[in-house]
Amino acid sequence: MFQYAAGLAMALRHGAELRFDLDWFDAFQLHQGLELPRVFGLELPLATAINKRRVLGLLSEPRLRHLVSRRSLRFLRPSRFAIEPHFHFWPQFTHLPDDVYLDGYWQSERYFSSSAQQIREAFRITSPLDASNAALAQQIDATTSVSVHVRRGDFARNPEVSRVHGVDLREYYWKAIEAIGRRLNKPHYFIFSDEPEWVRGHLDIAAPWTVVDHNSGVNSYRDMQLMSLCRHHVIANSTFSWWGAWLNPRPDKIVVAPCQWFANDTPTDDLIPATWIRL
Repeated sequence: MFQYAAGLAMALRHGAELRFDLDWFDAFQLHQGLELPRVFGLELPLATAINKRRVLGLLSEPRLRHLVSRRSLRFLRPSRFAIEPHFHFWPQFTHLPDDVYLDGYWQSERYFSSSAQQIREAFRITSPLDASNAALAQQIDATTSVSVHVRRGDFARNPEVSRVHGVDLREYYWKAIEAIGRRLNKPHYFIFSDEPEWVRGHLDIAAPWTVVDHNSGVNSYRDMQLMSLCRHHVIANSTFSWWGAWLNPRPDKIVVAPCQWFANDTPTDDLIPATWIRL
């Protein structure tokens, strides 16, 4: 979603055509794979070999492109081959030309905040909710709803993923719920998690709370949709709930995010929008 948003914002800024190189997703096995077309109904026009040659020249050949993606060989890259140089916002992005090949995750709102309305529209889910989710959406709308995302699953159980994302956020959740309680009258917490039984055994909130546990597998995206309907948010160190909170367009929303996003020291100052609270 970050990659699509950054690309769309750049295309809109230049009035340019947006095309996608999806080869990387051929081997992508995590979660449900590439879901933008199925979930959001987005068309992803492919960059053809001719398109790539026009922009990249010899670097349209994947092995050469991979070779010069090394930092030590960056002097060989043409200006139209833009690799994200680091995790935080790269100001040069806004000065790139209209015929450019982007390579990176681009995980900062600063890459696309100028086109926020168009991006929220692109990520609008139009398929109707089933009865369970429709009833929950009504409850969310009728209360001072706060989404709380607790991501366990691969973060807790996959050693490779845990090395990067395995952060103990239990104290963070207590602080976040306390902070929300000081700011809101009669909040109702809607808790989304891939391990709802862990949540029931470890969280005890002195306010009404509902564990949302019926969306999984190919329907997991419904959790993000329901999060976005909530008025306020406590997110995990996960881009899933980041987007659930960001897609809520209310200007008065409160969003709480963890200070520690990664298990390592990767700087995340530009990942979290300036108006969100970090604890």
